[in-house]
Amino acid sequence: MIDQSVRSLLEDVVDTPLKLQLVLLFVEHQQLRATAAQVANRIYRDIWSTREALRELAESGVLSETMTKEGPVYAFCPSCELAEPIHRLVQCYNEPLERDRLHRTLREIAGDASYRRAMRMGIAFESMSF
Repeated sequence: MIDQSVRSLLEDVVDTPLKLQLVLLFVEHQQLRATAAQVANRIYRDIWSTREALRELAESGVLSETMTKEGPVYAFCPSCELAEPIHRLVQCYNEPLERDRLHRTLREIAGDASYRRAMRMGIAFESMSF
């Protein structure tokens, strides 16, 4: 069973596989300071979804965002209330059986992530275009 604080983190912050990959990257390389383009190249993902995921993680309090002439630079700087759930997420990810449960749960959550984000922002889901 996934820890409730980890499940809440997945539902509220790390609600896509890309965001999970980014959080794990920044946890593993805590001194990393990188632009969206640098991160996208490092993880072999497209720049557009990477940029959006980084922005959302910064807005959620997982990453810091510093403006430079090259654009925003992101670094791991979790808010106090997210530090422990992120630590538990990493512990969960490092256990093979828990990792399977984590991915299963994340797939379920990712399916309605757009709806959940729209509800948090007060946007009618029906008016969103995909």
